[in-house]
Amino acid sequence: MGKDLSNDQISSMKEAFTLFDTDGDGKISPSELGILMRSLGGNPTQAQLKSIIAEEKLTSPFDFNRFLELMSKHLKPEPFDRQLRDAFKLEPSEFDEWIREVDAGSDGKIRYEDFIARMVAK
Repeated sequence: MGKDLSNDQISSMKEAFTLFDTDGDGKISPSELGILMRSLGGNPTQAQLKSIIAEEKLTSPFDFNRFLELMSKHLKPEPFDRQLRDAFKLEPSEFDEWIREVDAGSDGKIRYEDFIARMVAK
């Protein structure tokens, strides 16, 4: 059930699944999969949804455990740099400049304190 998903992701998915389970039977229909995936940050095209539904043989409503299996297999998270850019409403070039300006340590990694200081300064 939901391998490769964090507890926070599973919790968010459970909350979203429950919202879409309008009749409270613990299941959602395959036709709701796309909007549910989008509510969790995915952006599947209609072609991708059709492919998932066909590949997974989703012909009837499915429960939360099946949904977690689908999400761990088909919901690809955005790269972290893209999430940060979107969170701070930065253009890609601004984000790249911003990251370059944060000093990396001798190990090539950015220290958390420096990252936060730079983030707050913007």
